[in-house]
This record gives sequence, structure tokens and C-alpha cells, in this order.
Amino acid sequence: MTRRPLDTDEFVPAGASAQVRPVWAAIRSQVARAPEATALVIGGVSLTYRELDHASAGLARLLWRHGLRPGRVVCVRTRQSALSVVAMLAALRTGATWAVLEPDLPVGRFQALCRDVDCAVVLSEGGDAVPASALSAMPAPPTVVDASELPLARLVEAGQEPLTGPYPPVPEHSPAYVAYTSGSTGVPKGVMVSRGQLAASISCRGPVYGTEHSVFLIALRLSFDGILGGMFWSLTGGHTLVLPDPRQLVRVAEFTRLAREHRVTHLFNIPSYYRAVLRDPGGLPDTLRLVVVGGEACTPQLVATHNERLPRTRIVNEYGPTETTIACTVETAPDPARERIPIGRPWPGARTLVLDERLREVPAGERGELYIGGQLVALGYANQPARTAERFVADPYGRPGGRIYRTGDIASVDERGALHYHGRTDDQVKIRGTRIELGEIENVLERHADVAQAVVLCERAGQDEPQVIAFVLPTPGSGPPDASTLRAHCRGRLMEQATPTLFVPVDRMPLDRSTKADRAALRTLIPTDRQASGGTAGGDWSGYRLAVGRMWAEVLGHSGAGPDDNFFAVGGSSLKVIDLHDRLDKRWPQALRVGELFDCITIAAQAQRIADRLGERTRGEEHAPPAAYEL
Repeated sequence: MTRRPLDTDEFVPAGASAQVRPVWAAIRSQVARAPEATALVIGGVSLTYRELDHASAGLARLLWRHGLRPGRVVCVRTRQSALSVVAMLAALRTGATWAVLEPDLPVGRFQALCRDVDCAVVLSEGGDAVPASALSAMPAPPTVVDASELPLARLVEAGQEPLTGPYPPVPEHSPAYVAYTSGSTGVPKGVMVSRGQLAASISCRGPVYGTEHSVFLIALRLSFDGILGGMFWSLTGGHTLVLPDPRQLVRVAEFTRLAREHRVTHLFNIPSYYRAVLRDPGGLPDTLRLVVVGGEACTPQLVATHNERLPRTRIVNEYGPTETTIACTVETAPDPARERIPIGRPWPGARTLVLDERLREVPAGERGELYIGGQLVALGYANQPARTAERFVADPYGRPGGRIYRTGDIASVDERGALHYHGRTDDQVKIRGTRIELGEIENVLERHADVAQAVVLCERAGQDEPQVIAFVLPTPGSGPPDASTLRAHCRGRLMEQATPTLFVPVDRMPLDRSTKADRAALRTLIPTDRQASGGTAGGDWSGYRLAVGRMWAEVLGHSGAGPDDNFFAVGGSSLKVIDLHDRLDKRWPQALRVGELFDCITIAAQAQRIADRLGERTRGEEHAPPAAYEL
């Protein structure tokens, strides 16, 4: 496919609202109202609304001279800084489109952008310049502008010069930004969001965020679209936006120091990151009024911990894929006493539908796939019409020509009309013919008093059937929960196939660039010998149990099974039964028949059967296992 200008008339949703005030007009009104008020603080740099306006004007002129126009894109490939924000506003000012791709993101993400859109300019920094090989392979490479040669003071000065002519007006359905996401396929997709959709997403936040003057600190990178809600709500409302620089973001203590220093009132975090912040709640200022979490599932335990440590601060839970413009639903009063925290109800202008495979609405309480309709549904994927048609489908319940976005998320509606998230359709796996939802396992584990957070993966080793592996972060003050204890907790709450085979304790949950739980990093923590249960599982290991337990560990690939655990619940299968029988029969010939192992399914039962059989032959003489089998 060849790239093309972002002419998106064909994507304009039916019934799109034109009544919302444009974002750039709202920001300019704040410049006129309070020009000396602090607009932005980041990396030791503070800009007033007047300075932010002048800096964006100066950069807009420079980018315009380099060919940036409506329908074309500026790629902001700089470390998170005041200049990064100024560049986004410069694009908005000219009617062009921005795409933020920090220099530590894979270069393939930049190449995908240049493949999909008409990228006119790349704003990069000297040491992080775009590789020459990536540019030389392009038939029409973009102009590279070195951001290190653009001090803010010079841009502010340049922005005060008279403009020879106004920038051409652009319709509100023109793209404001392109946000790249890999999604479940792992292939980068550029989500296009219009200026009107951005404005609609911002305009509905006032009743939740409040009307008083605020200082909003956001624990995200600019390449993650979740930052845009708090960012543009602040700048369009005359508030102060505080952003961490890259060093402050990865160091939680620095982040909380930033919150104290600027007496923040609003905080946005990914739940995984907020757990780390709450370990030292005294580090947060007493001015804090609202905490917003989003980007991951919010659990009852997280809300309970927040309420305990910050009882005078509200917490709300936002939900929304990139394709639905930042967030499309919100739960404003999460109750930690409930089994799960809802993702809430749709923001004004959004519609939510829970549908079955035939696009029929499912009854309340039943699960289906979540679809989003309304004016927050993005334009589509840049230069990928087939993927756009696959995910942005005709709305069977709306106006003719309307579209709904197929999220791939499993959801239900409760008796109060609130939506609940139950994981991903692509996080469903089949184990021994049964469909398992990994998100459901995480939810059950996090209801255990000793588990602060659980992340569950399903991994296959060789030709074996998939294993469910749970990474468990203990609650503060408690040690790693025993594997047998956690497995017992899962019994009665999960079907046998969903009970994790292996529990891997972690002292901290690794985070990715978006501060979500880093599943790729967790995979590297899976021990190659699967001996990750924290030592021998609890229980009586006398006599034959030691030898049988050792054989189970060799067959299953882990030593997390207790004496009374079900072989099939800890990773066993029909093929592994045969392997186990071969080992048992080699040590104690004909003590057990292979068919008995489908009924005699615990270490304790098998050891007792062996002892009984051998006792009959030896008149009760106990055959203690050899030392080599000690666990």
C-alpha cells in the first residue's frame, strides 16, 4: 500500500456532533483569560499560557516552512519534554496531525507511520536521530528537524512576530492525531482520531473532574493516548498540567516528590503504577482531590487500599480502547465490597452494546463482546482499510451509516446498568477442551488477602498442553503466599482447568513503557525448571510421598503440587499420566496400573496405594524412598 494524505471524509460518523467547542479555540480562550497562569510544568520547565501560546506559534511557523500542512503529519520523536507538548499544539494550530513516537520505541513503529501516512516532518533530537538506513529506504523521506537546536526561548520569541497569513481552516472531522498501538496482533496500527472526537472526549469530563482550579499530574508517556484526557482537560480549562520527565516517571519516589512539590489535586495512573505509589501514600500531598485510574483492570483490592490510605480522595475508574478516543466509560463510585470493580457507564456521546456472535444484545448479567458506538469512535486505522472494516462495523441499532467499534473485550451489564470487564476474547484459551478466561483467574487470585496483584499467562512448553502460570505480588507486610494455599483458594471459584499450574512470586510487578504490567518481562521470570513454588509445597512428606512427589515434579515441570492436589489441576494431562506411570512402574514394578492413576489422582493417594501394595508383598516392611528423590 502507498501512503496517502489523511483525507478522511469517508470515515465521518453519521450524526457526528458539531456543537462541541474545538480544542484549539478553548485553549486560546484560556490564553486570553489568564495569560500569566501556569499552563505546563515538565522537566524543570514551567510555561505560562502566554508562553505556551507563543512557543506553539513559533514552532508552527517553522514546521509550516518545512511542509507541514493539513492532511500531513509531524512525528514527534523526542524525549518527553515541554517541546513535545508544544509540537502537539503546533500541529493542532496548523490543522495538521501529530504522532508521538518516543526515540526508545522500536524504529519499526516509525517506519509503519511513514508507510501509513504522509509524514512531512520528524522532530527528533541529535543523539536519538532517526537511523539513516530507515530514511534512505523511503521513496520520499520526511524532513528531519533537530529539536536540540530549538530552545523554547527562541520559539517563544519567534511566536510573537506578526503572522503573514492565517492558517487555513480545517473541518472538525480532520485528524488531530495518530496513535500507534500493536493490539492483540502485535502488528502496529495507526489509530486516527479527529479534532471533533478529541473535543467531544474532553468536553464531557467536567462533571467527573470538577470545576475548581486543578493541578493535574499524569503518570504516562505522551505516546500513550490515555494521557490526552487529563492533558487537554487541563489546557482547555485553564488548569495546570504537570508531567514527569522520563527519569521521574520510572522512579516512583521522584514521581511522588513531583506531586508534593506542585501540590497536585488530580492524579492519573495505570493501576499497576498506582499500586507502587500507594506503598508510600504519605508521599502524596494533602491537596489531592481525585485519582483517576485506567488502562488496566481496576480491582476491589486496589480501591480498598486507596480508600484506607487516602480516605478523603475520590477514585474513579476509566475504560476505553485507543479506538474510542482516550476513554469511553467511567465508574465514578467504585465499591471495594463488590466482587469486581465496574468499568461504569458511557461518557456522554458514547454508546455501549454487549452483543453475542450474531450481534444480538445479551441479557443483563450475561457475557458478550463489548461494542462502542457514538461520536467517540475513532476514524479508523491509517492506510489499513481492511482492518478498519474488520473492527469498525455497521451499527445494527443506530442511524443508517453509523459505525460501532468491536473492542474484543468481554463484558456484562449488572443489575444497576454498569458495565463489567471480564478480559479479552484473545485472552481466552482452551485447556482440555474448556475455554478459560485469564482475566477471571486474575480477579479470583486478587480476592485472596495475601495477594496485592496477579497477572496470569498461558504458556506452552514444547508439545505439552498450555500451562496457566500466575505471577503473584504479595500484599505489603506479608510473605509470598504458599502455592497450595492459593490453589485451595481457587478451588470452588474456578473450574479445575483454570486453576494455575504454577505460582511465581514477584517482589515487584515489572511495568512496560505505558506503565502497565509487562507480560513480556514476566515471561522471562518463568524458571526453566519450573521450580517456582517457593520450595516444597506444604503438607506431610513422609514415606513414599517424597518419592512420588519428586516424580510428579519431574513430569509436571514444577514442584508446586501438595500431597492432596489433583494431578489434573496442577498441570497434569492424559499424556503426562502415562509418563508418570512409566516412572512409578520403573521404581515399583506393577505397584500401580495406569488406569488407576485416573482415579487415584493425588500424591497422598498414590503413595498410600503403593505402600498398601508393597506392604502386602513384604508383610508391612516400609520401602523408604532413596535420598535422590528428596524434594
